[in-house]
Parts: sequence; structure tokens; C-alpha cells
Amino acid sequence: MKLANHQFNNDRRMAALRTARELTNHTIVRTAEAAAILGITVKHLHTLAKESDFPAKIKLGSHAVGWRVLDLENWIDSKKENQTLTTGGQKNVL
Repeated sequence: MKLANHQFNNDRRMAALRTARELTNHTIVRTAEAAAILGITVKHLHTLAKESDFPAKIKLGSHAVGWRVLDLENWIDSKKENQTLTTGGQKNVL
């Protein structure tokens, strides 16, 4: 049962990643797609969302939130710039 559940989650993650790659910068993505864009788990996305420098959620409904792809990409770029400045140009993981 655990193996089947793991495969289901992996398939969902891969589908979210394919969808995310097809989107424009102004598109609002839901949680799974936002995590796929960042290359992180949904749990880690929720942790990052609590940080002050992370893009604000957009409330889509009473139980639905999303993020603008452009905001996520700008956040990634800001992290890259900060890491380049602090590490002397060495490549680091977000």
C-alpha cells in the first residue's frame, strides 16, 4: 500500500511539474504547481510561505490559495543574487 501511495504522489508531482512548465508568468498556480516550480515539497512551500520575504499568497476562495508565477520567479532570482553575493559566486541550492 505504501509503495502505491508513493507512486501516486510521485505521479502527481510530475504532472504538476509538467503543468507548471507550460504556464505564463502572470498565471496563478495552486500549491502543488508552486512547489513544483520551486522544486520543493508542498510541506516546505508552506514553511517558506511563513517567511517575510516569500511572495504573498493570493486567496482564491474560502479554502484555496495560489501564487503568481512571476512572483515566485522573482523570489528565486532574489535568492540567486543574495547567494552569489554571499558565496563569491559559488552555486548553492535554494
